[in-house]
Amino acid sequence: MAKKLFHVLSFSLILGISYGEAMATTISIDPLRTFLLTNNDPWDGSGSVAGSLPIVLSDIGISAGDTIQLEMLGDWYDGHAGYSGDVSSMDVVSEMIGVFSSNSSLLSPTMLNRVPGAIDAGIQITTWNTLFDNLSTDVPSDFGITNTIVQVPSGATHLFVAAHDIYYSDNSDPDGDFAVRITQIVAVPEPSTFFLLVLAGCALMVCLRVRPFSV
Repeated sequence: MAKKLFHVLSFSLILGISYGEAMATTISIDPLRTFLLTNNDPWDGSGSVAGSLPIVLSDIGISAGDTIQLEMLGDWYDGHAGYSGDVSSMDVVSEMIGVFSSNSSLLSPTMLNRVPGAIDAGIQITTWNTLFDNLSTDVPSDFGITNTIVQVPSGATHLFVAAHDIYYSDNSDPDGDFAVRITQIVAVPEPSTFFLLVLAGCALMVCLRVRPFSV
């Protein structure tokens, strides 16, 4: 009986200190795409840059209320020096933004609030004005991504991610490493809980070692 109790307690202690396995997903981000307003982008007026592709949170096991870590990986080139030579050494820009949404809709690039289902996550960034005509691109619900911990807001089902820039149509990613890594943070026991488990284990082991005197 004592041996069985010891095994049960040992298993409980293991459970008490185990960390849940975090779910991590890495998604490539095209720096040519954006969810921000653009203007004369490209400058010659031939069309417009493509919109950011929405990340479906449920596809990667993420739900509203989950706490997640968003990590910017890699870098990109903003095209400021053109493409006449080797641009690999200029692939060093590290600016990323994101916004949660209640749906996958993305409106015309000429509109300021392009993400009609945007939901505030509580952390905000002031995005830069456009290169041409200095138009504001700032909206209240987007945020910067570096190594960011955020709780997925209520109602959010999608996440838009983009490079943060003033002009997109000359952007590129020569080494193809620009990406966002999304990791669900799994809760672990509080230190006080772990301490109580250890204390209980010590007490039980002491009890098992003590034998009453025969009369």
